[in-house]
Amino acid sequence: MKKLIAIILAALIAVTLVACGTATTTTNDTTAAKTALEAVVDSDITAAEATGEFIIKTDDGEYNTAEATETTAADETTSAKETTTEETTVETIKEEETTTETTKEETTSEQTTAAETTKTSTVIDNTKSVYTITKAGTYTLSGLLEGQVLVDAGEDDEVIIELAGATITYGKDSPIKIISAGKVEISAKKNTENVINDTRSTKTADDEDQGEGAIYAKCDLKIKGSGTLVINAAYNNGIHTTKDLTIQNLSLKVTAYNNALKGNDSITVTSGAVVAVSTNGDGVKTENTDTNKNGETRGDIVLSGGSITVYAAGDGFQAAHNFEMTAKEDGAPTVTVYTGSYSGYTASGAKTTSYKGIKVQNELNIKDGVLTIQSYDDGLHADYGTALGDGSKGQGTINISGGTITINVYSPANKTSGGRRGPGGWGGQQTVSGADGIHADYTLNISGGEVNIDSAYEGLEANVINVSGGKSYVSANDDGVNAAKGVTTAQVNVTGGYLDVTVSPNGDTDGIDSNGTYKQTGGIVITRGPSNQNMAAIDADSSVSVTGGTLIILGYGRVSAGGSIKTYSLSLHSAGSHTVKINGVSYTFNNVNAYGKTTVYSDVTVTS
Repeated sequence: MKKLIAIILAALIAVTLVACGTATTTTNDTTAAKTALEAVVDSDITAAEATGEFIIKTDDGEYNTAEATETTAADETTSAKETTTEETTVETIKEEETTTETTKEETTSEQTTAAETTKTSTVIDNTKSVYTITKAGTYTLSGLLEGQVLVDAGEDDEVIIELAGATITYGKDSPIKIISAGKVEISAKKNTENVINDTRSTKTADDEDQGEGAIYAKCDLKIKGSGTLVINAAYNNGIHTTKDLTIQNLSLKVTAYNNALKGNDSITVTSGAVVAVSTNGDGVKTENTDTNKNGETRGDIVLSGGSITVYAAGDGFQAAHNFEMTAKEDGAPTVTVYTGSYSGYTASGAKTTSYKGIKVQNELNIKDGVLTIQSYDDGLHADYGTALGDGSKGQGTINISGGTITINVYSPANKTSGGRRGPGGWGGQQTVSGADGIHADYTLNISGGEVNIDSAYEGLEANVINVSGGKSYVSANDDGVNAAKGVTTAQVNVTGGYLDVTVSPNGDTDGIDSNGTYKQTGGIVITRGPSNQNMAAIDADSSVSVTGGTLIILGYGRVSAGGSIKTYSLSLHSAGSHTVKINGVSYTFNNVNAYGKTTVYSDVTVTS
């Protein structure tokens, strides 16, 4: 039913070290991901469709499609209410309780006696096979239904739908549609395989009578369980709620024309194995940015556990507000993203214009976990200045404080910039102007973790780049690190951590390029690049200031050194492996190419 392909964190790191030509040290990295989780791929999650009769079980009895009348528990009071529409009758499952302390409207002529409790479970047969749940309770579904399960309960009712080997296929509306309830849980029971097929023709216009997803809800929705659920959505979205969407524990595969997962207010994944496939749109998406009853801005995506793999024609994750990867006590998430042509599911006629790995309108936070991205646009991207529904504006900030990140952005050498995937391939078209490994419109803060940019047009780009910790390895076709003009004066500030940058020794490239200032007061930086004043290993429009830490330049760099900084002329610029000792600690790195010369600035002793 499910098999997981293990990707061990150590192996990931080893691969990226070879790819980037990076350094290894004897120091301990306390910011590494908490747990090396397994990564799930599309073929890992499958489910066989049910073939038996469709049965719904409740506390009061069961109903199956082979019967013309309902089946109830002994001594139950039963009744049938016929609901007529223009075309047909809707089937209804309804429970009513009457006690001596509560008087309810009678549906039969029988009266309850003192101290008695009478439950009624009513099913009305019809030709449409639409089952309507109108009250709180637990409903267990099994077998094959060519029809719809409709939830139209009270606004405070809690409805639990258990899938116990069920296949629901419908071509006239959402197979599971929740139009009213307090909240709904859909649970795939242990050791069961369940399938939801939305066979409607692809959406061409808005229709308020149609559900937007194969599972569509107008309330908080939780998808959970220990079984397997496979969803195929030809109409629009896979799972879509207008409120909060939570996914927990189950094995879930969703293949959708548009968004695989959409929670207008928020999406949270806490555990389980999730494969989200979008053939023509964004993989995982939120929409609203107003405030909830607690004063919190809606639109967040939070991943705190499990293995999540996204194949998207457009953006892998698109958060209307914030995106966060963090860890629970029992483990951190493993997230893998393929966009554009990196996804084998992208339709040749897909009309998406953005192919980013993760995109936010406010703030993007990576605190823990393993994140791997192959994208045809920015790997990580944060917008600045977008007007949000809570009255604020997007901050355009990316914070990396832990975890392991590996990003490959398609950036062929003969393209002037980055990576747009046109339908059917590259052809001769112009590419996206900002296909960076990591791009923040305003501020990029790296304080921990490990960042591997294996390929990109520009590796790290933001208006302000602050490096205070962690290990970052960057390979790029243009600038490895670029502080661009924007909200404030462009600046690169290095106060700690380890930064290793590789670009070509030839062409219009810079290892580190600031359109304002570069200031280093700590940390270790190795930067490579051409050996002239216009294209260099490090360059700044204003000044390059080093007053602390260690800066190793392979190529040209114009530096203003101050404080206790010493200058060393070493031979570390030839192609191949090199080891350098910084204050007695050995660092080994590899140069794919040869560079012009080596210059070292440091406030400690450096030898080779």
